[in-house]
Amino acid sequence: MSQLEDLYSFLENSFDYLLVTDKEGVILHACKNILTDFIVNNESLKGRKLEEILFPSSLKSFRSVMEKVRDGKRGVVEFALSDKLKSSISLRAGYTESAGKAVFFFFGDNPSGLSQEMEWQKNERIKELACLYDIAKLIEATRSIDEFFSKFPEVLSAGMLYPKDVEIYTSYDNREYGNKPASRNFLSVELVVRKEHKGEIRVGYCDEDIIMLPEEQKMLDEIARMLNVALERKELEERLGKMESEGAQNRARLKKLKSQVAVRTDELVDQKNKLSIVNSYLARVNEGWEKAKIQLETIFKAIPDEVVLLDTNRKVIMSNRDDIEPGDYCYSSFFGRDKPCDNCRLAMIMKKKTPVTLTIKDGDRYLQVHALPVYNSEHEVDGILEFYRDVTLEKTYDQQLQQADKLASIGELVSGIGHEINNPNQFIRGNIKIVKQSLEDMLPIVDEYYASNPELKIARLNYDFFRKHIMVLVDDMAHGSERIKSIVQGLRAFTKKDEGLLVDNVEINTIIEATTRLVHKEVHKRAEIELDLGSNLQTFKGNAQKIEQVLINLIVNASQSIPDNTKGRIIVRTMKQNSHLVAQIVDNGCGMNEKTMKQIFDPFFTTKRAKGGTGLGLAIVFRIVEEHGGTISVNSKQGVGTTFTIKIPVGLSMDSKKGGS
Repeated sequence: MSQLEDLYSFLENSFDYLLVTDKEGVILHACKNILTDFIVNNESLKGRKLEEILFPSSLKSFRSVMEKVRDGKRGVVEFALSDKLKSSISLRAGYTESAGKAVFFFFGDNPSGLSQEMEWQKNERIKELACLYDIAKLIEATRSIDEFFSKFPEVLSAGMLYPKDVEIYTSYDNREYGNKPASRNFLSVELVVRKEHKGEIRVGYCDEDIIMLPEEQKMLDEIARMLNVALERKELEERLGKMESEGAQNRARLKKLKSQVAVRTDELVDQKNKLSIVNSYLARVNEGWEKAKIQLETIFKAIPDEVVLLDTNRKVIMSNRDDIEPGDYCYSSFFGRDKPCDNCRLAMIMKKKTPVTLTIKDGDRYLQVHALPVYNSEHEVDGILEFYRDVTLEKTYDQQLQQADKLASIGELVSGIGHEINNPNQFIRGNIKIVKQSLEDMLPIVDEYYASNPELKIARLNYDFFRKHIMVLVDDMAHGSERIKSIVQGLRAFTKKDEGLLVDNVEINTIIEATTRLVHKEVHKRAEIELDLGSNLQTFKGNAQKIEQVLINLIVNASQSIPDNTKGRIIVRTMKQNSHLVAQIVDNGCGMNEKTMKQIFDPFFTTKRAKGGTGLGLAIVFRIVEEHGGTISVNSKQGVGTTFTIKIPVGLSMDSKKGGS
């Protein structure tokens, strides 16, 4: 240690200040000047740790520099005590080893003297006070919080020790201003408004070696206290301004509303004038003819068809419909349109001056229209008289007859096609069995050959790949052939002439499986069919073809309820409940409302009239189920799906059921 003591003496003679520590930061020696200038009552520092006496930022600089000088680099620390602080100084650092232990030296001079240091501190305090004053002025000058924080870094940097090297970052209400300091040596304060954390201010220097002063932290704390109060006031001002703006908007809306009311009032007055003109016209036409008018109105009301008398402007003069008012336009009151019909009867009659009869479509209805010209005294067309007759039922019957004729033709065609398909399919089924048996006999022989000839290929495929897949291909062909057979049988059974008798022993599961094969082509584009069929179900006496018709209708209807661009699911379920056989068709389609469910089994009621629906499918289903002594019910919810439930009694004698259609 005598060498170290000699080194202490040399350094104390060469420099004003000397501090020596070990690698753990324990103080080994402190010169008298440090005790005199910085320590109250000249307390000894020997044996104390740096972390006990230094300001946090100063301690951070000591630890950083100790790592540098140990690697042979230069370093400077800022010596500033955490309490009993009189001033701070910059010390250079050195490193040596003695008796295998690390020793760090921190030494330096005070060239400017204490008075100069006090003058410097005075100037820094003046600069900090000026910064606080400028920030207070900025608070008053800015109109919004966002504007304040945009200008805040420029004002705050002027109060820092090194304004050009400072980095300032602020955040408030999830908005950020500036960049976070890259240095780990930074100061920060929270921004708290009405006891709620709203953001922070973070200040640091670009140079890692610049130490943040305690006075800078104090200034930052004072700024935060001032800002917390000012920001609360700014928020209240902005909220008040927003309320005033909303009040102005409300006044503008009220003014606009008053203007709209005035315009609407003018429109009502104009409408009133138009109605007065219509009334005046009717009064002139019917003047002196009150009795004839009453008789004409009575005749109008007695006509079962819809009747309307129109003038040449397409306005209603008289109608036997209570909901049609004189003066209304015919295309608006009758058809809900905003312009004349494409096949306007008035235009035809004005051109040809002859009666017109034609059939038009109005929504789901078909109307037969008979229009007659009404002449004035100069034999000019002064209006028309139109009769509307609803011929929807006739049209539907006609379509149904055409559909039945098509189905009959298809039945004959399917029967012939089924026969033509079945013949070659018989050859395929028989030949596939022979091919499979031949392969089963030949493959063991080829396997032996392949064992000594691994390069063997068959059909340009490596033998091991060919051997693995060939039997699968043959089985797939056999399965496909059987499927062709079952589809043809199902088609022939479906097109078979129905005598209408309930004499078949109906196996419901077998019919369901056949039905799903028949409708697969139409249904699979919209939905997947899942079968949940009960086991050991009893048969019942009935008409298998009619039951198949019921199931086809319900499954196809279920698929059509699936919204476009959606892959739906249809579950067909069977089970036994007491003395009844139950079949359910469940879908996850668009569902129905209460009104539709009440009318769903009514003849000619349909929600698919525009797509060619006749409204007879479910009515026929209902009748077929009744013929079998059963019941059918529906449960549906819009946006969820629909469930049709069929219950047919089992174990009844044939006498208890109807014998025909």
